[in-house]
Amino acid sequence: MNGIVLTKTQANPMKIISLTLFIAFMHCQLFCQVDRQEIDRVIKLDGKISVSQDSERWLKISVPFLVNEHPDLLSMQGKRPETIEEMFNPSFLNNLKISIWVSFLNEFKRKELRGERKDVRYFDYYSAEMECLSIEIDRKTKKAEFLFPATIAKMSELGNYPKLTGYVLEFSRNGETFRVSDQINFLNYDQEEILEKYRMEALNKSSSNEGILIPGYIINDLYLKDLGPVLRK
Repeated sequence: MNGIVLTKTQANPMKIISLTLFIAFMHCQLFCQVDRQEIDRVIKLDGKISVSQDSERWLKISVPFLVNEHPDLLSMQGKRPETIEEMFNPSFLNNLKISIWVSFLNEFKRKELRGERKDVRYFDYYSAEMECLSIEIDRKTKKAEFLFPATIAKMSELGNYPKLTGYVLEFSRNGETFRVSDQINFLNYDQEEILEKYRMEALNKSSSNEGILIPGYIINDLYLKDLGPVLRK
């Protein structure tokens, strides 16, 4: 008889599909777990990013964080440096760049045009960065502090207790970015696609306000506290 003849040695198609799905599921679980472990592995936030009145001239934006582990120790996977070029002190992290993008609701524009508070067209975006030449890994809380002009805050009618509508935070070194929890915050949203859209808005639109938000050390070295020396531009 012509046609396909089934034998006992042939595999059940449903079993093949089930096995394939199971392998894919375990693969995803494994890599998702590794991905979660990478977050906060090197650096983590140690509290909320805050805005406070620092003086009559400045608002202060504080970013508290911890350095948990030297990234080169992770990349070497237990091996010891074998050359002078590979040698490093695991108690210090060099060239850590801290970049921040923030947004405020411009209350003056919103009230004049009778807009909604969540209308992003009334958000003003600002950015700044600093680079720590060498920071000690001592598991003590560090604070990167940035200053925002009180005059600009008054012009935009940010109020006595200004609040960020969102922020984007990035820790990096020599082109390598360290993932941290809550590095993007936008109102009360937690959907990844909305946060990513906000991130792009912040990166693109903050360029028009370049130089308004500044690292605190430009005004006074006391803002560096235990961050160590920084790259002066």
